[in-house]
Amino acid sequence: MKNFFLPLLAITFLSFVSTSCVSYRKYEDAIAARDQYQSQLKRQTSELEQANQLLKKLQEDYSKQSEKLTEVHSDLRTARERYDLLDRTNRDLLERYDRMLKQNEQLLQTSSDEKQQLLAELTAKQIELDRKERALKTLEAEIAQRESDVTNLQASLHDREQKVNALESAIADKEAMLSGLKEKINNALLGFSDTDLSVREENGKVYVSLSQNLLFSSGSKSINAAGKEAITKLAQVLKVNPDIDITVEGHTDTDGETSFNWDLSVGRATSVVKELTKNGVNPKRITAAGRGEFYPIASNSSSSGKAQNRRTEIILTPKLDALYNLLNN
Repeated sequence: MKNFFLPLLAITFLSFVSTSCVSYRKYEDAIAARDQYQSQLKRQTSELEQANQLLKKLQEDYSKQSEKLTEVHSDLRTARERYDLLDRTNRDLLERYDRMLKQNEQLLQTSSDEKQQLLAELTAKQIELDRKERALKTLEAEIAQRESDVTNLQASLHDREQKVNALESAIADKEAMLSGLKEKINNALLGFSDTDLSVREENGKVYVSLSQNLLFSSGSKSINAAGKEAITKLAQVLKVNPDIDITVEGHTDTDGETSFNWDLSVGRATSVVKELTKNGVNPKRITAAGRGEFYPIASNSSSSGKAQNRRTEIILTPKLDALYNLLNN
């Protein structure tokens, strides 16, 4: 009988060791995946902020260029007025010159002194006339250059305006999509208590907050029946909106050990991810994250505050490919 139990004990021990190794490797893979998804979330959030900053800069540049165009138009009107004034002055000089020529012909018949004086005056007037003509030509060239500058500036402003309009349109489309998504989620989750489930739009994202009471028993990572029902309805909306990235964050209160709360928040986030994928949501769209006790939304000094902090948040972020394409063109 002793020889029979020894092999049996050896087999049982080897099976236990093998199972423990496999579970530990899965845990390490989950931790690595969580870190990778958190890094992707930070990078996408930073890119969205850069897109909004560039839009603001383009709008400021557009405003400055518009002011510059107005100034150039004003300078052009002033130059044209100067041109008209010089043109009238030139015509007056030509008329005076003609009159002087006629007078000169009459006076040539008088004394030589008067003739020399008139010739001197005529030469001086001719020199003045030449100077005015040169100034007039210079002003004409300046006006032509200003008109060319205005044309180029208008073309540049048009291009900038189109880019700003395209960015504003893309952002408006994104906001409209978020509003529509929020409405669809609210409609899908009608019937659940407001204390257990809430949907809000904030910073270009939609947040679906699920309380512990709706999803889990105290200290447990297993989703109960009511929680599965809510996640199933949410999954139906997410499946038909494939251009939305999904982050699932687990949160706890401050009761218990911090390390346990970390593990619990990660495990709950992973359980929700599994339930979403079970209902047909593409796992490539989902990031799981455990926040532990470090992102409270209420004070942990009261039982009601702790209840609010024990939650799972599903964060829905629109993909920004359209905005990135506009920024890179």
